[in-house]
Amino acid sequence: PVRFALVSRKGGMGRSTTAAVISHHLARAGHHVLLVDLDLESPGLSSALLNNDDSPEFGIVDWFVEDLVGQGCEVLPHMTARARWGQDLPGDIVVAPAHGRNPGEYLSKLGRVFIEGPLAEGAGPETWRSRLKRLLTALEEQERPEVVLIDSRSGLHDIAAAVIAHLQAHTLLFCTDSHANWLGYRLLFEHWNAYNITGRIRDRLSVVAALVPPDRSKDYLAGLRERAWDLFRENLYDEVPAEEPGAETFSFDLMDEDAPHTPLPVYWNPGLASLSSLRELDESAILPAYQYFLRRFEQLWSSLREE
Repeated sequence: PVRFALVSRKGGMGRSTTAAVISHHLARAGHHVLLVDLDLESPGLSSALLNNDDSPEFGIVDWFVEDLVGQGCEVLPHMTARARWGQDLPGDIVVAPAHGRNPGEYLSKLGRVFIEGPLAEGAGPETWRSRLKRLLTALEEQERPEVVLIDSRSGLHDIAAAVIAHLQAHTLLFCTDSHANWLGYRLLFEHWNAYNITGRIRDRLSVVAALVPPDRSKDYLAGLRERAWDLFRENLYDEVPAEEPGAETFSFDLMDEDAPHTPLPVYWNPGLASLSSLRELDESAILPAYQYFLRRFEQLWSSLREE
């Protein structure tokens, strides 16, 4: 399946709402979608999409705890559930929540999630990110989705770092045009450069302009695009040699519509802002906010499927 990771520097950017909108859009077209809630410290997607009665017995955190004692395979068949609000759609939406129907000692379990696995024979302990890759692969083999949407936690954290750098997912970076936003992403990009991982992730990034004000969207998006371009140009894009203008480089012009820095816009909409649950999504709220985003997302997904 094609994997998408949704990452933001801070909460409240509409990341989980976007995951729900994308899954609804794809399921309407007959596709099979797997939603994975990796925002383990603030698991909003799980409760927003599943009634408690519909939730599976276990969740992501339970798997990490049980896997430490070799019981992860026992948990796996009981940690996904079909979203009831998607049952009338031609496709299918499956959710792997952060926690199960009865979370129990969730905070205690959470403290054990990032423990490295037991020593393997003849090798060192299994890293947390390796365990995460193994879990995701097992979920994909079990559910057979066409698309996997990974809702990462906000901030510059181990989860976001592992999702971007190690899961071979195309990452949607949620941004607002604020000084704090660009400073946070600059720290992240400079970290990638310092550890020489830029080359293997830069072609798997797309900027999402979150909470775009509809009354001044043109100027807002133009400013955001320019500052995103500056960030990418200084940290991720190749410098085009003056003597070789036709050389093959990873570099894009400011106005290139297919460039990673060109934002996929999500417009602020009062209908979405007032929802008490993502299970109440309807077209009247989705279209004003996501119509252009979904058109661009379709193009992106199509190109990734061809690759």
